Amino acid sequence: MPEAVSAFPTEEILKAAERLPPFPAVIWKVTALLRRMAPVREVEAVIKYDPAIAAKVLAMSRSAYYARRYAIGSLSDAIVALGDQQLIRVVMTACAARYFESEISGYELKEGELWQHAVATALIGETVARRLGKKKVLTIYTAALLHDIGKSVLSFYVKTYMDAILIRMSRKGLRLLDAERETFGVDHQELGEMIARRWRFPPEVVTGIGYHHRPKQATSHQDIAAAVYVANRTATAMGWAGGIEGLAEAYEDEIFGVLGISTSMVGQFWTDIRSTMGEVKQLLSDESSIFGGQPEDKTPARASGYHH
Repeated sequence: MPEAVSAFPTEEILKAAERLPPFPAVIWKVTALLRRMAPVREVEAVIKYDPAIAAKVLAMSRSAYYARRYAIGSLSDAIVALGDQQLIRVVMTACAARYFESEISGYELKEGELWQHAVATALIGETVARRLGKKKVLTIYTAALLHDIGKSVLSFYVKTYMDAILIRMSRKGLRLLDAERETFGVDHQELGEMIARRWRFPPEVVTGIGYHHRPKQATSHQDIAAAVYVANRTATAMGWAGGIEGLAEAYEDEIFGVLGISTSMVGQFWTDIRSTMGEVKQLLSDESSIFGGQPEDKTPARASGYHH
């Protein structure tokens, strides 16, 4: 970790990250039950144990995105209709919601906006993974969903030391990530990696979170980090913004090369993404109030350095 500026609260930030509540155990319990093909009633009982998560699972399963062809009347209906992999994604998303729904004012994000960005990035990451024939779709979905978890802790400090951060960005031409690191001795990407490791997520997920801005620096699972990078940049470009970070960041074309996305593939790739974004908007504008409102449509004609 870079040396911290002694005047700034690096140790306090790390302790704040350690105080973040553990990721809900329901996801690991559900995953274990599905692996041994447990009866629906057992899976339902585990999910119902946390009423808040159960309510989110039920509401999300009724969306057009997750269960297009089914009428969902109960939690057991949702479990049957979604299928194992989709159920895990829905439960994972429901578990993550509690960390993202509050105001993240340090990054100029209103209540629910970081959550909207997280879910949009996860669903776009899923599309990226499927389009590229990746086998670890759930891994990419999970890493993309949690990629900004570090912001939930760092937001207070970013707000408190905003002047120092802006001065570094202006005078030195630093990107926000580098300004965070120079100000605090840690940035939201590194903090997210620490949190994910503490929560005992698999190494691929930890890497995807810890290198979602700099995937080429990852020494392993670089393709996972690259997929999260592309999903994150795409979500921002299409209107699911990342606050001040979204305004400050630029595309890095070589990351598309890491994934093997050639210029000839880009046209169809972005067509797929735009189709997914329509479904994302419907999901995130659900009247259940689990998600906030939908953003202004900012889909660009050119969403990366590649022309099409």
